[in-house]
Amino acid sequence: MTPLKVRRVANLVKGKSVEEAQQILALDTHAASPVLAKVIKSAAANATNNEGANEDRLVVSTIMVDKSKTLRRYLPRSRGRADVIKKRMSHITVVVEEK
Repeated sequence: MTPLKVRRVANLVKGKSVEEAQQILALDTHAASPVLAKVIKSAAANATNNEGANEDRLVVSTIMVDKSKTLRRYLPRSRGRADVIKKRMSHITVVVEEK
């Protein structure tokens, strides 16, 4: 998924509690919503299991969506030409903190 599309959804949940962010993403219709929900759930589980944080007090403090590699595909066109289709990917980093 392109970073621009993911950033648009990530800005909705930045600074919210983990539970509130999950509810917002469950009702959102963008294609990036289930992916972000999964990443936030994983970050909360890591904070709970590895750091011993209280799950009810976790807040999404930072979400970074960075550009990753781009797959290039070619679509044949008339007169021996080709159109380039760029399938962009992104890296998502979520930081949760206990408030």
